[in-house]
Amino acid sequence: MREQPSTWKDVVRPFIPRGILNARNAYKDRKALAYFSELSHKPFVPGKHPMGINLYGDNGAGTGLSRSVQLVLDAFDAAHLPYSFHHVEEWSGRALSPVQDSTDYAVNLVHLQPSIWLSFLKQFDRRKLDGHYNIAFWLWETPELPEEWHKVCEFFDEIWVPSVFIARAIRKVTDRPVKVQYYGLYDGSVRYDRSAARKRLGIPEKDMLCMILYDGRSSIERKNPFGALDAFCKAFPKVPEDVWLVIKGKGFTKQDKRKLQHKLKKRQHIVWVEGLLPWQEAQELLASADVLLSLHRAEGFGLPVAEVMLYGGVAVATDYSSTTEFLDETCGCPVHYRLLRTRQDYSLYRKGTIWAEPDTDDAAKKLRELYENPQRRQQLGQAAQERIRTMLETKQAGERMLRRIRTICKEQ
Repeated sequence: MREQPSTWKDVVRPFIPRGILNARNAYKDRKALAYFSELSHKPFVPGKHPMGINLYGDNGAGTGLSRSVQLVLDAFDAAHLPYSFHHVEEWSGRALSPVQDSTDYAVNLVHLQPSIWLSFLKQFDRRKLDGHYNIAFWLWETPELPEEWHKVCEFFDEIWVPSVFIARAIRKVTDRPVKVQYYGLYDGSVRYDRSAARKRLGIPEKDMLCMILYDGRSSIERKNPFGALDAFCKAFPKVPEDVWLVIKGKGFTKQDKRKLQHKLKKRQHIVWVEGLLPWQEAQELLASADVLLSLHRAEGFGLPVAEVMLYGGVAVATDYSSTTEFLDETCGCPVHYRLLRTRQDYSLYRKGTIWAEPDTDDAAKKLRELYENPQRRQQLGQAAQERIRTMLETKQAGERMLRRIRTICKEQ
């Protein structure tokens, strides 16, 4: 699987100031959601359609959302859960390809954020919702669901989420069933080793490789790469000869990159990896990391953290939101934080949003300890790998979904 190639929007986006992008995205979401009151569908009729799922989503956009769609599909395959896949672009709601398996199953699983789903419905035969059990699969990153989403909850029969943290936010505003469906990341093998990416980047096998990951389209304010970079600079005022930092990102604005470069000044052993990578190379890059610095302010799940852990890396990550459900001090380095309310809008994250401000001094201390104690780093990496293999196994994830679908369809 490859990430999607760049579009003209990807080329233009780096030149647009962050504030304008935030305001534009917020306006588009509000405008799309304003049409919701016009929508309705007829209730579920058990037995009218065969047991299985019609999944609507995008598994090729090179984002966390598209990775989520692919993980759900992998779980279906592992559990032999019947499904048809309808490829819908996550940014526009445009249908991208013919349906894979044209069977009309009893359950619709809509893996699209609300505003995009509503855009998709403008070109969709809404009768395909009638008589089906309609489930939304959503990701969200703060304790309060956007107000625009509240009434969207009532359209669906049920909502699936990949973490307890998101479930709590949604349960505050709806009485619809909200089911936690953890991802499956481990399918019985780890297919990527640390050496391939290091060879491409010229990083010696024995050296410690730290990594910062972010996608500017997922809100640079929430992902907080600047905080991660602060922690790295505090841990290593002068970068040792055997320490490297890889900054992997896409969706950079020119302003973002200038700020990051200013913090780095003329430090050695800094490697930039920008833009989209073939799937194999992206996973090899994750596998190459000894340490992932994720000083996020909030995460709906934290796939990069979990994936680096799967490959035996150590996560130095904010001890807040969904990552706390699989990361603790026995298998990584949770970072202290304080809660705050935002003072301005950041796209859908409105003024007054509660999220974390990670302690960069604590992160720097833990990062330095990992450098000075390679044995401890190795122990935590092994524990991290075992945690993800045990908790996020692909077949188990699929079987949980299959059991739920059978219950809905009243099959034994």
